[in-house]
Amino acid sequence: MYEIKIYFRNAEIFCKKIIFVWNKSGEMKVLLSIVLGFSTVFSWAQATIHFSRQIHDFGIIKEVDGLVACDFEFVNKGQLPILLKEVESSCGCASVEWSKQPVLPGQKGLIKVVFDPLNRPGTFYKTIRVHSNADPAEVELKIRGMVEKRLRTQEDDYPYELANGLYARMGHIALMKVFKGEMKNMVFEVLNHAGKQLFLSFVDLPPHIQMNVAPQTVDDQKTAVIEVLYNTALHGEYGLNKERVTMLVDGKPYSLPVSIFIEEDMSGVDLQTAPKIEADKRYYHFGEIGSLQPLEYTYCLKNVGLSPLKIRRVYTNDERVLVEMARQELESGESTELIVRTRPMAERGRVNCLISVICNDPFTPEFTLRFYGNIN
Repeated sequence: MYEIKIYFRNAEIFCKKIIFVWNKSGEMKVLLSIVLGFSTVFSWAQATIHFSRQIHDFGIIKEVDGLVACDFEFVNKGQLPILLKEVESSCGCASVEWSKQPVLPGQKGLIKVVFDPLNRPGTFYKTIRVHSNADPAEVELKIRGMVEKRLRTQEDDYPYELANGLYARMGHIALMKVFKGEMKNMVFEVLNHAGKQLFLSFVDLPPHIQMNVAPQTVDDQKTAVIEVLYNTALHGEYGLNKERVTMLVDGKPYSLPVSIFIEEDMSGVDLQTAPKIEADKRYYHFGEIGSLQPLEYTYCLKNVGLSPLKIRRVYTNDERVLVEMARQELESGESTELIVRTRPMAERGRVNCLISVICNDPFTPEFTLRFYGNIN
């Protein structure tokens, strides 16, 4: 009596070895054919995904009608259950829902695709990729059609109400970026939708901001242009600056936000010898804390460049988070501490704070750190 061990590569996932006994050559052949047949069954057992269709044409749809949807049905024509691992869309305008439970052999599953035509006039052709454990492992589904553009209204073009009946394209005057010492100007258009004539003016403007309105008397359903001029030579710190100006509408005061980001002109800096800022950690998750128990955390900043690193300014985008720098200037190789604290009795809620370190690093003049968690 002999013992023979035969290894089947394709069936290795099911059994690492098969042992059988034989006395005569005839018996061996019979047993060998049975084992090989058994191996073949395991080698070919798999899930097979089959879609009844892979393209859906929505035809002509109207943007004003909103969301449209379609279903892609599939059947499992294999011997093992199908599990959809991921279904992804090529565009954020198309969202997907799919069967999360395994689809057994012979049964059907569903993938639902929802298309949002908002602000997407014209033809569209989007791809949905289906990843599963079946054969084939990836299937592409397509949706296509034509979006008929809706007529825009004044509310679409001027969505922000600055004052009673006075609308604008933006909710505040954003002057964007400018080098320190330069003048920055922009034009800000407003629409009178008050149902009556309005008179516009500005009062108590600081010396570095000029605001001119033309025309000052604005008829109903007409527009006026506000010309803004900001002089950074007279005012403004490096980084983001926010302030408010007072606009009078028929003599009634309204606060209008103004923002500007002031940069340092480093066009003449030698990049080979320039300063370079690094941190021991770019983010810190403090988890859950109580509002009565302020938290403190320290980031370590280092100058890994060759020239002195100058910290122009440090600030946060969350009033509940305070920052303090130990040093404002670092020689090559030197480090300093940036201390972050939550304010005592801070308002409860989610904290997702960005800390901006404004410096003379030409590669990252605004070096950001993240500090986040929950205050209960």
